[in-house]
Amino acid sequence: MPESSDSVYSIPVPEALASLRRFSLDGALLLFDRDSGLNALCQGPETQYLKQSAPRVIQFGITNSCNLACTFCSRDLTAQSGWTSDQAFTVLFELAQAGVLEVAFGGGEPWTFPNFAELVCRLHDETPLAINLTTNGLAMSPARLAAIEGKYGQIRLSLYENNDWRSKVTELVEAKARFGVNYLVTPERLADLEKTILELASLGCRDILLLSYNGSDSALHLDASSAQKLAKRVAIIARALNNNCQIKLDVCWGERMDGVPRLFDRQDCGAGRDFIVLTSDKKLQPCSFHETKIAVENAQDIMNIWRQRQSELSTASLIPGCARAPGFGLTAAMPISENLTQLAISNSLSKSAPLSREAKP
Repeated sequence: MPESSDSVYSIPVPEALASLRRFSLDGALLLFDRDSGLNALCQGPETQYLKQSAPRVIQFGITNSCNLACTFCSRDLTAQSGWTSDQAFTVLFELAQAGVLEVAFGGGEPWTFPNFAELVCRLHDETPLAINLTTNGLAMSPARLAAIEGKYGQIRLSLYENNDWRSKVTELVEAKARFGVNYLVTPERLADLEKTILELASLGCRDILLLSYNGSDSALHLDASSAQKLAKRVAIIARALNNNCQIKLDVCWGERMDGVPRLFDRQDCGAGRDFIVLTSDKKLQPCSFHETKIAVENAQDIMNIWRQRQSELSTASLIPGCARAPGFGLTAAMPISENLTQLAISNSLSKSAPLSREAKP
């Protein structure tokens, strides 16, 4: 257990929240249920001394193998896939003991990792981690979904023109899977945005995350005017859907648009502190778009870097589109382009309130 486990479990909370896992933040206590994705953020005199002692989420690029070749992908195509299933389990088991709440598998394509379903089930059965994954869906099947049924928090399906996403959404709905959709917003895709969202809702999707582009291709960045118009369009269609389908904005949008959903009341994206990335070739990054890569071998390495090198992990990425960079790292010639609803229990931990569902990475 993390060093502060005794102190966080001595803090009184409403009885309805008592079974949730506890995670200390700076001056606050987060209560988390891995099965439902619920988060309760508690703040009051009892929590003011707390300090965050571990990253909340590990984004794990467990393999660099992928069955697509997207030109906008941020992963290093030359990186090796160095993790075995036992190594991945061990490092995540020990990170859970250090206090980490969630692992979000990506890649590459996680379904191409050998015995991936078995790893998911083992992590669920032997650790308290919430287990989430992002997939293009091509290697997903009803049999594979059945193999991890009840063992994961959420599946996020990435929408591309070449991954037959309509049939994959239907497959997830028919499997009664907990899932959401990731949709990269580019100038080319803007024209069909509402049409795509409505089609997703009609297919049974109830969770859509709109991603901003991070990268050097200026043609894929939204200009300032388009970003502001997008914010208004999202608000309009969200009202039209009447909460039947949630539309959310990725944190990388930063302050380009009003209404970026945040789990915590802070302006920073949280890269390097709230979450970190483990790459397929055993390196630690603040986020998957960051040029900083630090070699690691085990959980102790990861925690030491997280504790001792925060100044390095909290820097802006040099890749255009970073929310931490002035002007989002976009030049003058390139115009600026987790259901993370906060529940605050202020000043008193004796009152309960409706909980919200967190969007998974």
